[in-house]
Amino acid sequence: MTRLSARAGAGLAAFFAVMTALLPLTTLLLPSWLLPAGAAVLAMGVLGAIGRRFHPALALAAQLVALAVVTWWAFFPQVLIGGLVPSAEGWLLPDVIWAAGDELMTGIAPMGVGQPLAFVLIVASALIAMFVDQVAVALRMPIVAALPLVCVFIAPQLAVPRGDHLVFAIPFVLALLALIALGGSSKRQPERDRTGAGAMTLVTAVIVAVVAVAVAPLVPVMPSADSGILARGSSVDVSIDLGNDLRSASTDEVLRVRTEQNRAPYLRLATNTLFDEDGWHIDGGPSAPLEDGFGEVTPSGLVGEIESERALTWVSDVTLDAQYLPIPANAIEVRGSGGGWLAMLDNRTVRSTSESSEDTRYVTMAEILSPSREQLDASPWVSSSQQATAELPGASLRVEGSVINGAIGDAAREVTVDDRTPYEAALSLQSWLRGPDFEYSLETPVEEGFDGSDAEATEQFLITREGYCVHFASTFALMARSVGIPTRVAIGYLPGTTTSERIGDLPVYSVTADRLHAWPEVYLVGVGWTPFEPTPSIAQAQSVVASEGASATGGDEPEVERSQAPLAEETPTPTPTASADAENGGGADDAGSSSVALWILIAVGVVVAAALIVSVPALVRFALRSARMRAAARGDVASAWRELRALASDAGISFEPSDSPRAIGAVLIGSGADPTAVGTLTSAVEQASFAASPAAAGDLAGPLRTVSAGIRSDRTATRILRAMLPRSLWTRK
Repeated sequence: MTRLSARAGAGLAAFFAVMTALLPLTTLLLPSWLLPAGAAVLAMGVLGAIGRRFHPALALAAQLVALAVVTWWAFFPQVLIGGLVPSAEGWLLPDVIWAAGDELMTGIAPMGVGQPLAFVLIVASALIAMFVDQVAVALRMPIVAALPLVCVFIAPQLAVPRGDHLVFAIPFVLALLALIALGGSSKRQPERDRTGAGAMTLVTAVIVAVVAVAVAPLVPVMPSADSGILARGSSVDVSIDLGNDLRSASTDEVLRVRTEQNRAPYLRLATNTLFDEDGWHIDGGPSAPLEDGFGEVTPSGLVGEIESERALTWVSDVTLDAQYLPIPANAIEVRGSGGGWLAMLDNRTVRSTSESSEDTRYVTMAEILSPSREQLDASPWVSSSQQATAELPGASLRVEGSVINGAIGDAAREVTVDDRTPYEAALSLQSWLRGPDFEYSLETPVEEGFDGSDAEATEQFLITREGYCVHFASTFALMARSVGIPTRVAIGYLPGTTTSERIGDLPVYSVTADRLHAWPEVYLVGVGWTPFEPTPSIAQAQSVVASEGASATGGDEPEVERSQAPLAEETPTPTPTASADAENGGGADDAGSSSVALWILIAVGVVVAAALIVSVPALVRFALRSARMRAAARGDVASAWRELRALASDAGISFEPSDSPRAIGAVLIGSGADPTAVGTLTSAVEQASFAASPAAAGDLAGPLRTVSAGIRSDRTATRILRAMLPRSLWTRK
């Protein structure tokens, strides 16, 4: 293998190692950034290879120039001067990085990548590629270059554990093995050594691939973090996949609520608008500090002025540990929850990346719209109104053609064939799903293998016609989209049940864990988001609104008189649940202790895994040394000489390729090695190389240990560094 081909192979391996390390990020971030990042990585490798043909320093200089170009390109359409470089007009770079961080902290996986985050990803990819090229290809230290790549690869799995990362692990490991094998090779390496190294690499690759497939699924992972890219786990999964939570839900109380509304409201945690081949995804979008509020609820007026009034809702006694606050629809402001919460402006929900809803108390002011039946029927089809198109939320109509033209779309058109307005069509879909042909079941989707929210699961649900709220809500939303009605799916809690407690004139409602629920919402142009309830057995179903208006929902919850209570939270009367918890030591403390213990175990596991990764070079060197020392003890001169040169390399002692054994021995003696031990080893090599009938060498392990002690550094830190990163693994032979 010539030097040029060795360099080219190492450069190609470096490119694939960087790209396969980046692939798991696509499970969290939609891959619009990956192609330009790949171009930046390729540019770093190509310029490094071209520059090194003339001078090593030229390669680094060319890569730095390319990095500046990539930085400007990724920052387009901003200008370089005054943007990325400080100037009298300010420095935009910190703001861009901050905005990218905000995207990550508030985004929901898989999330779209905005310009600030794309800039950071592309530039970071270029920097990583430059580091790997310089360390693995130029300096021939591939194991050192592999460590940051491993960190990049595992970071997405620590943020949001997903089984599909195993698919990326095998090509990543193979790319790393190729980088290690090719990055440490040279033209002076004997052909038999290169053949042996290639064979060992192939064997190791096969072993690693088998172990990855067999063992990786058994490794415990961190709790799910679907509530955010960098968010911690919560006691309830706010994604649409509620099956496990519903099947394990208890009747324990999660919060108490009182309200000025006529009945206890649905409390929303999150909404799902984006639908693709994997199912529904929680909405992200722009956010603002919660104390700034959401802004006014202002219908467009297309169907006339809608009657509305504002009502307060108080939430207390929260034992739910989540990063979302349960609030009513059409919230305008939320007060009393403390800092660290964000108002998600597109869907009027509340979330945080650092706070927990547990033990929070807050009050929400919401706008209660009461459109008349005439106004609801006056809402036009989106396709027939220019104003409707401008008013339409982005992804609320997006659905695959296979859904529209398949079983889901066919069923939707059959059910709504006689309906004249979107509202009539939505009522028909609701009535059909609540009819006698469908049954509520938590177990059937598991038994029949369609416990999900994607199109395939929905089609199977339409055949089986048994499922729970997720299937009814998802089916309603997809069928409505198939006939041109914008929809989304909300996750939250059903209205609570009344208690004997009252605060002022308002009854207190108790919301329990088993009231976790999913329901669809329809966007009616001129009216706004309107909830529907297609799940059988749910009392508060969307019903036809009387012509005189008043309410879009019916039900059997008791009505209460409205009061002009102040926005500030009143001091609640102690509840029986709270008293019982206090007497029994409190379940929240136990849950908190369990959570702390879990995170301690996770932290220990991460530290142990990191220590194992860092120890790999030392373990490989230990294995090689042990094998050679055993062979040297049996009189194997070749093994003893290879180990002697490895000991010298690890100690930082270099030789010229043309040095004879005696010249090498002189260098070792000059570095502190025992002359007698060195003489024994060099004599054995000369005998084996030049004597017609070489005498038996005897035990050479003892002299090797003596030489090793002589050239060992007196500084403990130096010895540890040389042991952890042995140069003999990647330097020229």
